[in-house]
Amino acid sequence: MQIHAIVELEERTLTLTVGTREGSQNKILKCQRLPLPDLGRDHVATALRTLGPDPLMGATGVHVILADRRMQHFVSTVPKLSAAEVVAFVVREALRVSGMSSTEAVLVAPELLRQLSGGRLVIGATTLAKNVWDPFHEAFRGAGLAVVGLHSMESCMAMAAPLTGERTAVLECSSGRARFVLCDGQSAVQVRRFLVGGSGEGDSSALVAQLAMELPRTLDWLRESGHPPPQVLVLGTRIEVDAESREMLRGDLERVVSATADFTVGPGAQQPGLATAMLLCRLCAGQDRPSLLSAPKLELPWPRSAFVALGAAATVAMVCAWSAVVDSRAVFGVQEQLVEVASERLRLEQELVVATSKIVPTPAIEPGLERLQGALSLRRPTSRLLAEVSNSAPSGVHLEALQFASTDKVVLTGVVHGPSRQKALAGLTDFAQRLRALPYLRAGGQEEVSEVAGQSNRFRFKLSLSWRNS
Repeated sequence: MQIHAIVELEERTLTLTVGTREGSQNKILKCQRLPLPDLGRDHVATALRTLGPDPLMGATGVHVILADRRMQHFVSTVPKLSAAEVVAFVVREALRVSGMSSTEAVLVAPELLRQLSGGRLVIGATTLAKNVWDPFHEAFRGAGLAVVGLHSMESCMAMAAPLTGERTAVLECSSGRARFVLCDGQSAVQVRRFLVGGSGEGDSSALVAQLAMELPRTLDWLRESGHPPPQVLVLGTRIEVDAESREMLRGDLERVVSATADFTVGPGAQQPGLATAMLLCRLCAGQDRPSLLSAPKLELPWPRSAFVALGAAATVAMVCAWSAVVDSRAVFGVQEQLVEVASERLRLEQELVVATSKIVPTPAIEPGLERLQGALSLRRPTSRLLAEVSNSAPSGVHLEALQFASTDKVVLTGVVHGPSRQKALAGLTDFAQRLRALPYLRAGGQEEVSEVAGQSNRFRFKLSLSWRNS
Protein backbone atom coordinates (compact mmCIF):
# COMPACT_ATOMS: atom_id res chain seq x y z
CA MET A 1 0.00 0.00 0.00
CA GLN A 2 1.60 3.26 -1.18
CA ILE A 3 0.95 6.33 0.97
CA HIS A 4 0.96 9.86 -0.47
CA ALA A 5 1.39 13.09 1.52
CA ILE A 6 0.39 16.56 0.26
CA VAL A 7 1.03 19.94 1.92
CA GLU A 8 -1.13 22.80 0.69
CA LEU A 9 0.22 26.29 1.38
CA GLU A 10 -1.99 29.36 1.09
CA GLU A 11 -2.00 32.78 2.67
CA ARG A 12 -3.65 31.87 5.97
CA THR A 13 -3.52 28.08 6.19
CA LEU A 14 -1.14 25.13 5.96
CA THR A 15 -2.95 21.86 5.29
CA LEU A 16 -1.33 18.41 5.49
CA THR A 17 -3.27 15.58 3.83
CA VAL A 18 -2.19 11.94 3.83
CA GLY A 19 -4.04 9.38 1.72
CA THR A 20 -3.74 6.01 0.03
CA ARG A 21 -5.66 3.59 -2.16
CA GLU A 22 -7.42 0.70 -0.45
CA GLY A 23 -8.77 -1.73 -3.00
CA SER A 24 -10.66 0.35 -5.56
CA GLN A 25 -11.24 3.35 -3.27
CA ASN A 26 -9.05 6.35 -2.42
CA LYS A 27 -9.03 7.07 1.31
CA ILE A 28 -8.00 10.14 3.32
CA LEU A 29 -6.05 8.92 6.34
CA LYS A 30 -5.33 12.37 7.81
CA CYS A 31 -6.16 15.97 7.00
CA GLN A 32 -4.66 18.49 9.42
CA ARG A 33 -4.98 22.28 9.10
CA LEU A 34 -2.78 24.82 10.84
CA PRO A 35 -3.16 28.63 10.78
CA LEU A 36 -0.46 30.74 9.12
CA PRO A 37 -0.01 34.48 9.80
CA ASP A 38 1.51 34.74 6.30
CA LEU A 39 3.56 32.75 3.80
CA GLY A 40 6.92 33.79 5.24
CA ARG A 41 9.64 31.16 5.55
CA ASP A 42 9.81 31.35 9.35
CA HIS A 43 6.07 30.92 9.83
CA VAL A 44 5.96 27.98 7.40
CA ALA A 45 8.96 26.35 9.13
CA THR A 46 7.30 26.76 12.54
CA ALA A 47 4.06 25.20 11.31
CA LEU A 48 5.90 22.25 9.74
CA ARG A 49 7.73 21.52 12.99
CA THR A 50 4.40 21.30 14.87
CA LEU A 51 2.97 18.56 12.63
CA GLY A 52 4.20 15.78 14.94
CA PRO A 53 6.94 13.13 15.05
CA ASP A 54 5.69 11.16 12.01
CA PRO A 55 3.55 13.61 10.03
CA LEU A 56 3.72 11.74 6.70
CA MET A 57 2.61 8.37 8.20
CA GLY A 58 5.22 6.45 6.22
CA ALA A 59 5.14 8.41 2.94
CA THR A 60 8.59 8.73 1.34
CA GLY A 61 8.14 12.43 0.52
CA VAL A 62 5.65 15.25 0.30
CA HIS A 63 4.00 16.94 -2.68
CA VAL A 64 3.60 20.70 -2.20
CA ILE A 65 0.66 22.72 -3.59
CA LEU A 66 1.54 26.41 -3.48
CA ALA A 67 -1.12 29.13 -3.71
CA ASP A 68 0.98 32.15 -4.62
CA ARG A 69 0.07 35.09 -6.82
CA ARG A 70 3.47 34.87 -8.51
CA MET A 71 2.55 31.55 -10.12
CA GLN A 72 1.94 32.10 -13.85
CA HIS A 73 -0.06 29.92 -16.26
CA PHE A 74 -0.22 30.11 -20.04
CA VAL A 75 -1.21 28.08 -23.10
CA SER A 76 0.70 28.34 -26.40
CA THR A 77 0.21 26.91 -29.87
CA VAL A 78 3.50 25.91 -31.50
CA PRO A 79 4.20 24.68 -35.05
CA LYS A 80 5.44 21.20 -35.86
CA LEU A 81 8.79 20.98 -34.06
CA SER A 82 10.96 18.42 -32.34
CA ALA A 83 10.56 17.80 -28.61
CA ALA A 84 13.72 19.80 -27.81
CA GLU A 85 12.52 22.77 -29.88
CA VAL A 86 9.08 22.74 -28.24
CA VAL A 87 10.62 22.70 -24.76
CA ALA A 88 12.94 25.56 -25.75
CA PHE A 89 9.94 27.58 -26.97
CA VAL A 90 8.03 26.98 -23.72
CA VAL A 91 11.06 27.97 -21.61
CA ARG A 92 11.46 31.22 -23.57
CA GLU A 93 7.78 31.99 -23.05
CA ALA A 94 8.15 31.25 -19.32
CA LEU A 95 11.06 33.71 -19.13
CA ARG A 96 8.92 36.37 -20.81
CA VAL A 97 5.89 35.76 -18.58
CA SER A 98 7.85 35.61 -15.32
CA GLY A 99 10.20 38.48 -16.14
CA MET A 100 13.31 36.39 -15.43
CA SER A 101 16.50 36.66 -17.49
CA SER A 102 18.02 33.15 -17.34
CA THR A 103 16.75 29.59 -17.47
CA GLU A 104 18.35 28.79 -14.10
CA ALA A 105 16.12 31.40 -12.43
CA VAL A 106 12.77 29.95 -13.50
CA LEU A 107 10.84 26.72 -12.87
CA VAL A 108 8.66 25.40 -15.73
CA ALA A 109 6.20 22.49 -15.96
CA PRO A 110 4.90 22.05 -19.56
CA GLU A 111 2.10 19.68 -20.56
CA LEU A 112 0.88 18.56 -24.00
CA LEU A 113 -2.85 19.34 -24.31
CA ARG A 114 -3.64 18.26 -27.87
CA GLN A 115 -2.40 18.10 -31.45
CA LEU A 116 -3.96 20.20 -34.20
CA SER A 117 -4.00 19.78 -37.96
CA GLY A 118 -0.68 20.19 -39.68
CA GLY A 119 1.21 18.83 -36.69
CA ARG A 120 0.74 21.97 -34.56
CA LEU A 121 0.75 21.39 -30.80
CA VAL A 122 -1.16 23.11 -27.98
CA ILE A 123 1.04 23.27 -24.88
CA GLY A 124 -0.05 24.35 -21.39
CA ALA A 125 2.54 25.39 -18.81
CA THR A 126 2.96 26.59 -15.23
CA THR A 127 5.97 28.72 -14.29
CA LEU A 128 7.40 30.24 -11.12
CA ALA A 129 10.56 32.22 -10.36
CA LYS A 130 13.00 29.96 -8.51
CA ASN A 131 13.76 32.59 -5.86
CA VAL A 132 10.09 32.45 -4.81
CA TRP A 133 10.30 28.71 -4.09
CA ASP A 134 13.74 28.64 -2.42
CA PRO A 135 12.61 29.97 1.02
CA PHE A 136 9.80 27.41 1.18
CA HIS A 137 12.20 24.64 0.19
CA GLU A 138 14.55 25.63 3.01
CA ALA A 139 11.64 25.45 5.47
CA PHE A 140 10.80 21.88 4.38
CA ARG A 141 14.44 20.79 4.55
CA GLY A 142 14.71 22.29 8.03
CA ALA A 143 11.71 20.20 9.12
CA GLY A 144 13.29 17.04 7.68
CA LEU A 145 10.65 16.66 4.93
CA ALA A 146 11.73 15.67 1.42
CA VAL A 147 9.78 17.48 -1.32
CA VAL A 148 9.08 15.20 -4.29
CA GLY A 149 6.79 17.50 -6.29
CA LEU A 150 5.72 21.14 -6.57
CA HIS A 151 2.43 22.25 -8.13
CA SER A 152 0.34 25.40 -8.27
CA MET A 153 -3.06 25.58 -6.62
CA GLU A 154 -4.68 26.55 -9.92
CA SER A 155 -3.14 23.73 -12.00
CA CYS A 156 -4.41 21.15 -9.48
CA MET A 157 -7.88 22.76 -9.45
CA ALA A 158 -7.96 22.49 -13.25
CA MET A 159 -7.88 18.69 -12.96
CA ALA A 160 -11.54 18.93 -11.84
CA ALA A 161 -12.54 20.15 -15.33
CA PRO A 162 -14.44 17.42 -17.24
CA LEU A 163 -12.87 16.29 -20.52
CA THR A 164 -16.05 16.86 -22.56
CA GLY A 165 -14.71 19.46 -24.96
CA GLU A 166 -16.76 22.25 -23.38
CA ARG A 167 -15.14 25.49 -22.25
CA THR A 168 -14.86 25.07 -18.49
CA ALA A 169 -13.93 27.14 -15.45
CA VAL A 170 -13.37 25.97 -11.86
CA LEU A 171 -14.25 28.05 -8.79
CA GLU A 172 -13.06 27.35 -5.24
CA CYS A 173 -13.20 29.39 -2.01
CA SER A 174 -10.80 29.15 0.92
CA SER A 175 -9.21 31.43 3.52
CA GLY A 176 -11.42 34.36 2.61
CA ARG A 177 -10.44 34.25 -1.06
CA ALA A 178 -12.09 32.88 -4.19
CA ARG A 179 -10.09 31.50 -7.13
CA PHE A 180 -11.59 31.42 -10.62
CA VAL A 181 -9.58 29.28 -13.06
CA LEU A 182 -10.36 29.22 -16.80
CA CYS A 183 -9.28 25.84 -18.18
CA ASP A 184 -8.18 24.45 -21.52
CA GLY A 185 -8.75 20.76 -21.06
CA GLN A 186 -7.31 20.21 -17.59
CA SER A 187 -4.72 22.99 -17.77
CA ALA A 188 -5.11 26.48 -16.28
CA VAL A 189 -5.21 29.36 -18.79
CA GLN A 190 -6.36 32.45 -16.90
CA VAL A 191 -6.74 33.01 -13.15
CA ARG A 192 -8.69 35.65 -11.26
CA ARG A 193 -8.68 35.95 -7.48
CA PHE A 194 -11.07 38.06 -5.42
CA LEU A 195 -11.89 38.44 -1.75
CA VAL A 196 -15.03 36.91 -0.24
CA GLY A 197 -16.59 37.57 3.15
CA GLY A 198 -15.87 35.31 6.12
CA SER A 199 -13.91 32.15 5.48
CA GLY A 200 -15.35 31.69 2.02
CA GLU A 201 -16.67 28.21 2.87
CA GLY A 202 -20.06 26.75 3.55
CA ASP A 203 -23.61 27.36 2.38
CA SER A 204 -24.37 31.01 3.13
CA SER A 205 -26.57 33.51 1.37
CA ALA A 206 -23.87 36.17 1.74
CA LEU A 207 -21.32 34.01 -0.11
CA VAL A 208 -23.78 33.22 -2.91
CA ALA A 209 -24.71 36.90 -3.26
CA GLN A 210 -21.06 37.92 -3.48
CA LEU A 211 -20.26 35.23 -6.04
CA ALA A 212 -23.33 36.24 -8.08
CA MET A 213 -21.89 39.78 -8.17
CA GLU A 214 -18.30 38.79 -9.00
CA LEU A 215 -18.97 36.16 -11.68
CA PRO A 216 -20.38 38.64 -14.27
CA ARG A 217 -17.37 40.89 -13.68
CA THR A 218 -15.08 37.92 -14.21
CA LEU A 219 -16.78 36.97 -17.48
CA ASP A 220 -16.45 40.57 -18.71
CA TRP A 221 -12.78 40.50 -17.73
CA LEU A 222 -12.30 37.32 -19.78
CA ARG A 223 -13.90 38.91 -22.84
CA GLU A 224 -11.68 41.99 -22.50
CA SER A 225 -8.65 39.67 -22.29
CA GLY A 226 -9.61 37.96 -25.54
CA HIS A 227 -10.88 34.70 -23.99
CA PRO A 228 -14.38 33.38 -24.70
CA PRO A 229 -16.37 32.85 -21.48
CA PRO A 230 -16.80 29.28 -20.24
CA GLN A 231 -19.88 27.18 -20.85
CA VAL A 232 -19.58 25.14 -17.64
CA LEU A 233 -18.66 26.28 -14.12
CA VAL A 234 -17.39 23.63 -11.68
CA LEU A 235 -17.78 24.50 -7.99
CA GLY A 236 -15.12 23.26 -5.57
CA THR A 237 -15.55 20.98 -2.58
CA ARG A 238 -15.71 23.93 -0.16
CA ILE A 239 -18.67 25.58 -1.93
CA GLU A 240 -21.90 23.85 -0.96
CA VAL A 241 -24.96 25.51 -2.50
CA ASP A 242 -28.48 24.28 -3.13
CA ALA A 243 -30.19 24.07 -6.51
CA GLU A 244 -31.79 27.50 -6.19
CA SER A 245 -28.48 29.20 -5.38
CA ARG A 246 -26.79 27.30 -8.20
CA GLU A 247 -29.37 28.68 -10.62
CA MET A 248 -28.66 32.19 -9.33
CA LEU A 249 -24.96 31.71 -10.09
CA ARG A 250 -25.56 30.30 -13.56
CA GLY A 251 -26.34 33.62 -15.29
CA ASP A 252 -25.03 33.39 -18.89
CA LEU A 253 -23.43 29.99 -18.28
CA GLU A 254 -24.95 26.81 -19.63
CA ARG A 255 -24.38 24.69 -16.53
CA VAL A 256 -23.11 24.98 -12.96
CA VAL A 257 -22.01 21.66 -11.47
CA SER A 258 -20.17 20.47 -8.38
CA ALA A 259 -16.74 18.91 -8.59
CA THR A 260 -16.49 15.17 -8.02
CA ALA A 261 -13.52 13.70 -6.18
CA ASP A 262 -13.34 9.93 -5.75
CA PHE A 263 -12.28 9.47 -2.11
CA THR A 264 -13.59 8.63 1.35
CA VAL A 265 -12.62 10.39 4.56
CA GLY A 266 -11.29 8.25 7.41
CA PRO A 267 -12.33 8.68 11.05
CA GLY A 268 -11.18 11.96 12.60
CA ALA A 269 -9.93 13.39 9.29
CA GLN A 270 -11.24 16.58 7.72
CA GLN A 271 -12.22 16.96 4.08
CA PRO A 272 -9.39 18.47 1.96
CA GLY A 273 -9.78 21.26 -0.55
CA LEU A 274 -10.37 20.70 -4.24
CA ALA A 275 -6.72 21.07 -5.33
CA THR A 276 -5.46 18.52 -2.80
CA ALA A 277 -8.33 16.12 -3.54
CA MET A 278 -7.68 16.13 -7.30
CA LEU A 279 -3.91 15.69 -6.93
CA LEU A 280 -4.36 12.86 -4.41
CA CYS A 281 -6.75 11.01 -6.74
CA ARG A 282 -4.23 11.39 -9.58
CA LEU A 283 -1.35 10.07 -7.43
CA CYS A 284 -3.37 7.13 -6.08
CA ALA A 285 -4.23 6.16 -9.66
CA GLY A 286 -0.51 5.99 -10.47
CA GLN A 287 -0.69 8.94 -12.89
CA ASP A 288 1.95 11.65 -12.95
CA ARG A 289 1.32 15.37 -12.89
CA PRO A 290 4.02 17.73 -14.29
CA SER A 291 6.06 19.06 -11.37
CA LEU A 292 7.88 22.39 -11.29
CA LEU A 293 10.87 20.67 -9.66
CA SER A 294 11.48 18.33 -12.61
CA ALA A 295 13.41 19.24 -15.73
CA PRO A 296 10.88 20.41 -18.37
CA LYS A 297 10.02 17.56 -20.73
CA LEU A 298 7.34 16.62 -23.24
CA GLU A 299 6.25 13.30 -24.67
CA LEU A 300 5.12 14.13 -28.20
CA PRO A 301 2.78 11.87 -30.19
CA TRP A 302 4.32 9.53 -32.72
CA PRO A 303 4.78 11.10 -36.17
CA ARG A 304 2.80 9.76 -39.09
CA SER A 305 5.99 8.31 -40.64
CA ALA A 306 6.39 5.95 -37.67
CA PHE A 307 2.95 4.47 -38.24
CA VAL A 308 3.69 4.16 -41.96
CA ALA A 309 6.87 2.23 -41.17
CA LEU A 310 5.04 -0.12 -38.83
CA GLY A 311 2.26 -0.57 -41.39
CA ALA A 312 4.80 -1.39 -44.07
CA ALA A 313 6.44 -3.95 -41.79
CA ALA A 314 3.08 -5.52 -41.07
CA THR A 315 2.27 -5.64 -44.80
CA VAL A 316 5.55 -7.37 -45.54
CA ALA A 317 4.79 -9.92 -42.84
CA MET A 318 1.33 -10.63 -44.28
CA VAL A 319 2.73 -11.04 -47.80
CA CYS A 320 5.36 -13.44 -46.56
CA ALA A 321 2.77 -15.44 -44.66
CA TRP A 322 0.54 -15.68 -47.73
CA SER A 323 3.49 -16.80 -49.83
CA ALA A 324 4.16 -19.56 -47.32
CA VAL A 325 0.63 -20.87 -47.75
CA VAL A 326 0.62 -20.68 -51.54
CA ASP A 327 4.11 -21.97 -52.13
CA SER A 328 4.70 -24.95 -49.86
CA ARG A 329 8.11 -25.53 -51.36
CA ALA A 330 9.43 -22.25 -49.86
CA VAL A 331 7.77 -22.59 -46.46
CA PHE A 332 11.01 -22.81 -44.50
CA GLY A 333 12.52 -19.81 -46.25
CA VAL A 334 9.37 -17.74 -45.62
CA GLN A 335 9.41 -18.61 -41.93
CA GLU A 336 12.97 -17.34 -41.67
CA GLN A 337 11.91 -14.10 -43.38
CA LEU A 338 9.01 -13.70 -40.95
CA VAL A 339 11.35 -14.02 -37.99
CA GLU A 340 13.68 -11.40 -39.48
CA VAL A 341 10.81 -8.99 -40.18
CA ALA A 342 9.38 -9.43 -36.68
CA SER A 343 12.81 -8.82 -35.16
CA GLU A 344 13.32 -5.69 -37.27
CA ARG A 345 9.84 -4.41 -36.34
CA LEU A 346 10.55 -4.94 -32.62
CA ARG A 347 13.83 -3.03 -32.98
CA LEU A 348 12.05 -0.13 -34.69
CA GLU A 349 9.35 -0.02 -32.00
CA GLN A 350 11.96 0.07 -29.23
CA GLU A 351 13.85 2.89 -30.94
CA LEU A 352 10.61 4.87 -31.33
CA VAL A 353 9.68 4.43 -27.67
CA VAL A 354 13.14 5.56 -26.52
CA ALA A 355 13.12 8.54 -28.91
CA THR A 356 9.69 9.79 -27.80
CA SER A 357 10.02 9.23 -24.06
CA LYS A 358 13.51 10.45 -23.25
CA ILE A 359 13.82 13.56 -21.12
CA VAL A 360 14.78 16.66 -23.03
CA PRO A 361 17.16 18.86 -21.02
CA THR A 362 16.47 22.53 -20.59
CA PRO A 363 18.16 24.37 -23.45
CA ALA A 364 20.89 26.80 -22.48
CA ILE A 365 20.71 30.44 -23.46
CA GLU A 366 23.67 31.83 -25.39
CA PRO A 367 25.88 34.09 -23.20
CA GLY A 368 25.37 37.12 -25.42
CA LEU A 369 21.57 36.73 -25.42
CA GLU A 370 21.56 36.26 -21.64
CA ARG A 371 23.49 39.54 -21.15
CA LEU A 372 21.11 41.34 -23.49
CA GLN A 373 18.06 40.04 -21.62
CA GLY A 374 19.63 41.04 -18.31
CA ALA A 375 20.28 44.57 -19.58
CA LEU A 376 16.75 44.93 -20.93
CA SER A 377 15.29 43.75 -17.64
CA LEU A 378 17.13 46.54 -15.74
CA ARG A 379 16.02 49.44 -17.96
CA ARG A 380 12.86 50.80 -16.38
CA PRO A 381 11.34 54.20 -17.36
CA THR A 382 10.29 55.00 -13.77
CA SER A 383 9.90 58.76 -14.20
CA ARG A 384 7.75 58.22 -17.28
CA LEU A 385 5.75 55.61 -15.36
CA LEU A 386 4.89 58.09 -12.58
CA ALA A 387 3.84 60.78 -15.04
CA GLU A 388 1.74 58.60 -17.33
CA VAL A 389 0.02 56.72 -14.50
CA SER A 390 -0.96 60.05 -12.96
CA ASN A 391 -2.19 61.41 -16.30
CA SER A 392 -4.15 58.22 -17.03
CA ALA A 393 -6.23 58.42 -13.83
CA PRO A 394 -9.70 59.98 -14.46
CA SER A 395 -11.38 62.25 -11.93
CA GLY A 396 -13.07 59.42 -10.01
CA VAL A 397 -9.87 57.40 -9.49
CA HIS A 398 -7.73 58.19 -6.44
CA LEU A 399 -4.36 56.42 -6.25
CA GLU A 400 -3.13 55.45 -2.80
CA ALA A 401 0.08 53.59 -3.62
CA LEU A 402 2.31 52.75 -6.59
CA GLN A 403 4.83 49.97 -6.01
CA PHE A 404 7.50 48.94 -8.52
CA ALA A 405 10.98 47.46 -8.72
CA SER A 406 13.49 46.61 -11.43
CA THR A 407 12.51 42.94 -11.71
CA ASP A 408 9.16 42.91 -9.88
CA LYS A 409 5.64 43.75 -10.94
CA VAL A 410 4.10 47.22 -10.94
CA VAL A 411 1.23 47.31 -8.42
CA LEU A 412 -1.27 50.15 -8.13
CA THR A 413 -3.81 50.42 -5.31
CA GLY A 414 -6.49 53.00 -4.77
CA VAL A 415 -10.19 53.86 -4.65
CA VAL A 416 -12.66 54.65 -7.46
CA HIS A 417 -16.05 56.29 -7.00
CA GLY A 418 -18.75 57.71 -9.23
CA PRO A 419 -22.31 59.00 -9.24
CA SER A 420 -23.50 55.41 -9.71
CA ARG A 421 -22.15 51.91 -9.33
CA GLN A 422 -22.01 51.39 -13.10
CA LYS A 423 -20.15 54.66 -13.78
CA ALA A 424 -17.63 53.94 -11.04
CA LEU A 425 -16.83 50.52 -12.57
CA ALA A 426 -16.71 52.13 -16.04
CA GLY A 427 -14.17 54.66 -14.77
CA LEU A 428 -12.02 51.90 -13.32
CA THR A 429 -12.22 49.94 -16.59
CA ASP A 430 -11.17 53.02 -18.57
CA PHE A 431 -8.20 53.57 -16.22
CA ALA A 432 -7.10 49.93 -16.56
CA GLN A 433 -7.31 50.07 -20.35
CA ARG A 434 -5.12 53.20 -20.44
CA LEU A 435 -2.52 51.43 -18.32
CA ARG A 436 -2.52 48.38 -20.59
CA ALA A 437 -1.88 50.70 -23.57
CA LEU A 438 1.43 51.90 -22.13
CA PRO A 439 4.17 50.46 -24.42
CA TYR A 440 6.58 49.48 -21.64
CA LEU A 441 4.01 47.59 -19.53
CA ARG A 442 1.86 44.56 -20.13
CA ALA A 443 -1.23 43.35 -18.29
CA GLY A 444 -0.54 40.93 -15.46
CA GLY A 445 -4.11 39.54 -15.36
CA GLN A 446 -4.23 39.88 -11.55
CA GLU A 447 -6.76 42.54 -10.56
CA GLU A 448 -8.66 42.75 -7.32
CA VAL A 449 -11.81 44.85 -6.94
CA SER A 450 -13.83 44.95 -3.73
CA GLU A 451 -16.78 47.07 -2.72
CA VAL A 452 -16.31 49.57 0.12
CA ALA A 453 -18.66 48.60 2.95
CA GLY A 454 -21.82 50.70 3.02
CA GLN A 455 -21.00 52.57 -0.22
CA SER A 456 -22.32 50.84 -3.33
CA ASN A 457 -20.73 53.35 -5.71
CA ARG A 458 -17.21 53.17 -4.22
CA PHE A 459 -14.73 50.36 -4.87
CA ARG A 460 -11.21 49.60 -3.71
CA PHE A 461 -8.92 48.20 -6.40
CA LYS A 462 -5.49 46.64 -6.87
CA LEU A 463 -4.04 46.44 -10.39
CA SER A 464 -0.94 44.41 -11.28
CA LEU A 465 1.16 44.89 -14.41
CA SER A 466 4.55 43.62 -15.59
CA TRP A 467 7.52 45.32 -17.23
CA ARG A 468 8.17 44.41 -20.84
CA ASN A 469 11.64 42.96 -21.44
CA SER A 470 11.83 43.78 -25.14
